[in-house]
Amino acid sequence: MKRCRGALFLVMLGLSTALLTGCWDREYLKDLNLAYSAGFDLTKDHKIKETVELIIPPKTEQSATRNEIHSAVGLSTRGASNILRARVRGNMRVIKNSVQLIGRSLAEEGIKAPMDVNFRDPKNPSSDVRLIVTENDASDIIGMKKVGELQIGEFLSQKISSLEKMSLFYPPETVNTVFRSLTDPGQDFALPYIGVQGSEIVAKGVALFHDQSYSGSLGKDQSILLVLMKGKSGGNARFTKTVNLDTTKPIRGSISYNVGSKKRKREFHVSVARNGDVHVTLSLKLQAVIEEFTGPQLLDDKAVTRVNRELSSIMTEEAKGVVRELQKANCDIFGVGRQLMAYHPKLWKRIDWNKEYRNVQFHTQVQVSIIDTGVIQ
Repeated sequence: MKRCRGALFLVMLGLSTALLTGCWDREYLKDLNLAYSAGFDLTKDHKIKETVELIIPPKTEQSATRNEIHSAVGLSTRGASNILRARVRGNMRVIKNSVQLIGRSLAEEGIKAPMDVNFRDPKNPSSDVRLIVTENDASDIIGMKKVGELQIGEFLSQKISSLEKMSLFYPPETVNTVFRSLTDPGQDFALPYIGVQGSEIVAKGVALFHDQSYSGSLGKDQSILLVLMKGKSGGNARFTKTVNLDTTKPIRGSISYNVGSKKRKREFHVSVARNGDVHVTLSLKLQAVIEEFTGPQLLDDKAVTRVNRELSSIMTEEAKGVVRELQKANCDIFGVGRQLMAYHPKLWKRIDWNKEYRNVQFHTQVQVSIIDTGVIQ
């Protein structure tokens, strides 16, 4: 009886195996074109130009991968994408996409409508895809194909990651975080801003946004200071300043220092005066490590005290300059509006924040304390 049952089981197993259809939705890597980077521009006739870098798998184990650059123009982002998919051979997938570039002309018009399909399509990665604004057309940068030995998408991904660690922009802004910011009326955002200088891709700073549109920019040092003013750091935040103290024993020279690797204290407080004026107290206490000093003398304790005062004065003025640029661009990156929504809802409902943000009175101060003179002692 047991032998009969065993034989019957084997027969049934064989029939079941024969009836299996296999993986009907399987795709072979050799048949796929993986998009590693994508760029979006606004044409002169207000159409969307999409440019993608496709990574082509090697034909043999000994050969290397290569990339191809394709562009298409459509009435919308999806329209341009459909034209692209019809042109390339094989299937195009964006599962490896790590950067999306937006040309400044498109960013000035507003990114919500053209990027909405990328924000909402579940097939598009969003949590780790960096959004970057380009000074000129995004297609110009992707069209470079390679920088040194690196293909353009890999180069951009590594460059942005490196600049984030330098606090040029931090925390990382992705498709996902930008989409959330676009739905928040109480806070704006900034994106990495890059351009081309000769044959090199260079960091310009950050592109500031009001609501959904590009409204201004900050330079590199200003961008690092902005990150610190938000209470963040990518791990390093380096500055080089010239000190020239007119005293009985003057200290002259350039000082390079890092304030990103040590503790820092940030105070941020929003208050409303009786007359309805909005005041923001924004102060920073930074601990600095001196990495280089070109002055002729050693930095003893008395000299350090004087340098602390000078650097604090310099950075306070620069922080005030950052605030002026933010208000000029109408970019509420600190979320002052969000504070008003939460703690002063009656005032928030009564005012037009698009107009009133520029009238906010900021009280900004930066205090620098050198805690280590490093190898120059």
